[in-house]
Amino acid sequence: MSDTLLYKAACVWNELLQYKYTFIYGFKMKLYTINLTFSPEDFPHLTGFHYLKDLSLPRFTPGKTVFRVLDGTITQEQVEKGLQYEKMVKPRLLAIVALKDILDNEFSLYSFMPRFYSFVTSIKANYLIVSQLADTSFVFLIMDSEQSNVANCICYSIFLKGDRNYEQNQRPYTLLKKIKTNLLNHSSQVLYLKDGFIDHTDTDLFC
Repeated sequence: MSDTLLYKAACVWNELLQYKYTFIYGFKMKLYTINLTFSPEDFPHLTGFHYLKDLSLPRFTPGKTVFRVLDGTITQEQVEKGLQYEKMVKPRLLAIVALKDILDNEFSLYSFMPRFYSFVTSIKANYLIVSQLADTSFVFLIMDSEQSNVANCICYSIFLKGDRNYEQNQRPYTLLKKIKTNLLNHSSQVLYLKDGFIDHTDTDLFC
């Protein structure tokens, strides 16, 4: 069970629950902050379980689904039987498995503006992260709340790059600083600091 794609995705998501990522970026001579946090409730939507309507999976509240994968109640064998598994679920699971590496390493940050695509999408988000790993992934962030220039966000959708290029015609932002905070012991680690950027901000403002 521990070697299955679904179980690995659940493990990564369970680990991310204890972290907050803070991204500071510049736009038009102003500084903006994104706080990204994770919730158990978001896991079933991000995995694409809503595409498995042809299956009779055990029913749980969204917040318990990730833990039911970890304890073996929901298995890889079960979800693979879904007609939409290969197309709609597997690309999401693969991206979730890589999500911690995506956020810890270099990525491109964009303002999400779907009106500039040459195709139609139903994705609702405020920001787009595009990984620089070998397998390109798209991570869409939506604001949960906003105060001044600080946006508190959660993941809305995530999947591997397919036929559509979601990077197309999107507005790039210059990432200046990236911080990873452990919510259990409140320790912080600077993952990235752009050369020449002097951070005069009070980090308490971004809690």
